[in-house]
Amino acid sequence: MSYERYTRLLCALVLAFALPVAGAQQKPPSVEFKYEIEAARKLIDKERRVVIAGEMNLTDAERKEFWELYADYAAEMSEVSKDYANQITRYADNFDNMTDAVAKELLEGYFRVRRNRLKIREKYRRRYAKVLPVIKVARFYQVESKLDAVYDFQLASQIPLIEDPRQN
Repeated sequence: MSYERYTRLLCALVLAFALPVAGAQQKPPSVEFKYEIEAARKLIDKERRVVIAGEMNLTDAERKEFWELYADYAAEMSEVSKDYANQITRYADNFDNMTDAVAKELLEGYFRVRRNRLKIREKYRRRYAKVLPVIKVARFYQVESKLDAVYDFQLASQIPLIEDPRQN
């Protein structure tokens, strides 16, 4: 995949992901916000597969086994992504009336999401190594890391910092 095409796909992903998150600053109703996040997640998952397919350079023999394994991996990661989306929604719902208790729950949720993503990645690293050369496994995780960095950057730029209402 050319650098230009890769960049365009990443920009499309960022824009798709930014739409529901930008609304977090305006505190939309939870139901609508959750729907928007879920729609963005589905679009991102599809685009993510396109980027991965373009970057992996899989042989015909590797392709079938990789994508079967990736389907399981993506399903597990999707559950973690739902948890992450719930954390974002909870943050948006409580942004104007943040309490120490909610902030503590959000912080625990943040670490839970990070831990669960890492556990799944470590679990599947061994499985991927059974169907791909280790160099391609490393490449896959590089692509995953780059995509995550784009999403994390976009989230960070769209979600306002937590405020302590006692200091206002």
